[in-house]
Amino acid sequence: MTDNVSVRELEKLESEWVSNPSSILCSRLAEILRQMGRLDESREVADTGLRRWKNNTSITVVLGKCYRDLGLLEKAMESFETVNSVQPQNLVALKNLAEIHFKKENWSEAVNFFEEYLFEHPGDDEARDKLEEARSWKNSSDQVSLETEEDVPEHDSDAFPKTERMNKVLESQGILTKIFSESEETESEGYSMEEESYIVETSPDSLIAFFSDEEKQNLNLKPYDSEEE
Repeated sequence: MTDNVSVRELEKLESEWVSNPSSILCSRLAEILRQMGRLDESREVADTGLRRWKNNTSITVVLGKCYRDLGLLEKAMESFETVNSVQPQNLVALKNLAEIHFKKENWSEAVNFFEEYLFEHPGDDEARDKLEEARSWKNSSDQVSLETEEDVPEHDSDAFPKTERMNKVLESQGILTKIFSESEETESEGYSMEEESYIVETSPDSLIAFFSDEEKQNLNLKPYDSEEE
C-alpha cells in the first residue's frame, strides 16, 4: 500500500473525512489517493476542501499534482502559481513550475524557477541537470532570435528621397498621383460645389525636364531620342 497506508487505515481516513473534515485531513487523504493513482477521487477531495478552505496551500499543492498527473499542465501551473504567490520558497511549487515550463519548452521561465528551487535545495542533482539543459536551450533560442532579427531587413519608409523633383519623377512613372482641387459654384444647375478633387497622372516627354539648365550642363545630360532619323 502506498505510503505504508493499509486498506483499513485508508478507510479510517475516508470515514473521518466524511464525519469530521479538516484541512489537514483533506490534504492527507487527497495525497494518498493521488499516490494510489485514484486521481479523480483525489481531485474531488481537494476541490471539496478548497471550497471550504480556499487559501489552504497544502490542498492547492495536491490539486496541482493531480492536474499534473492528468496531463493538464495549464491547470497545474495555475495551482502552483497560486502557492508560489503566497509562499515564494515553497519547494514543491518551485520544482513543479520549473518542470512544467521545461516540458512546455519555456526555457527562460524554466531556468528562473530551477535557479530559485536549487537556491533553496541545492542537493537535487536531477534538477541541476535539467537547469543546465534549459540554459543550453535558452542560449540556443536567444542566438537564433538574434540571427533572425539581423537577417530581416528593416522596412524602409524612405526608399526615395523626399524632394519635389523625386515626387515628379515618381508621378511620371505612375507611382504617385497629383490631386488638383479647384473651387467653383454652379448656381445654374441648382447646387453649389465648393471643392472637387481630380486624380491625374503626369507624363512628361522626358525626365530631363526635371533638371535645371545648370544641372544639365554639369551632368552632361542630353535628350534621348529613341527614333532613328
